Amino acid sequence: MKRTTICLTTILVVLLQGGWVWAEDYLKILHVSEPYEIMGQKQAGSEEIVETWLSGNKARMNSSDKTSVIFDGDKQTMYMLDHGERTYTEVPLNLSEAMAGMLGEEGGHEKAQMMAQMMGGMMQMQASVVETGTVKNVNDWTCRVYELTLNMPMGQTAAEICATDQIDVNVSMYNKIGHAMMAGQHGFEELLREMEKIRGVAVLTVSRANVMGATVVTREELLEHKKMAAPSGSFDIPEGYTRQRFMGM
Repeated sequence: MKRTTICLTTILVVLLQGGWVWAEDYLKILHVSEPYEIMGQKQAGSEEIVETWLSGNKARMNSSDKTSVIFDGDKQTMYMLDHGERTYTEVPLNLSEAMAGMLGEEGGHEKAQMMAQMMGGMMQMQASVVETGTVKNVNDWTCRVYELTLNMPMGQTAAEICATDQIDVNVSMYNKIGHAMMAGQHGFEELLREMEKIRGVAVLTVSRANVMGATVVTREELLEHKKMAAPSGSFDIPEGYTRQRFMGM
């Protein structure tokens, strides 16, 4: 009884002092792009390790030593970091807000909405997710197989996604940071809604994109997931970085 009382007292003291640290999620992904040829120009294949951190309503993705993306769920904004240039760009998920950022304060809300409608027609994307009913084993995980079809003005992408519910992470945040490069485009929210049909975390995705007559094949495989604390300052804009307008305007 005495030992139990001491243990409970110790836990209470730690909590009151703010010393109890809840682990965040770390995911390590291998991204492979196969060689392809477009308009007579051969493009070499590539491999890179992508690291993702999830913490509550925030997320960070390090695509290489020179670029990172931070997502702030409270502000519904992506921050694109260029470590080489020491700059960052704010990209609101709402296209009208993104256009306002491009036009600057002098642009006005109405003009931003007009631009959003015009750009929306040019950048419109439509997404569809279908569960195939197939079950696969990928590494140590049992996965359901889904088919994602993404139609964009530049072409169509068809992806096979193997997802598992055996990994405990915030899937919504993971999907948002994983598709960060599409943020601000018209139809991005529709894509996220379609992704909600996928139960669990994608551990293997093979995509085939048809772009200007070329087929671009990419593969993303989850190598590792850990519950661990993110490095200090991971979800903050680094000091000394200069803000740039969306799309350089």
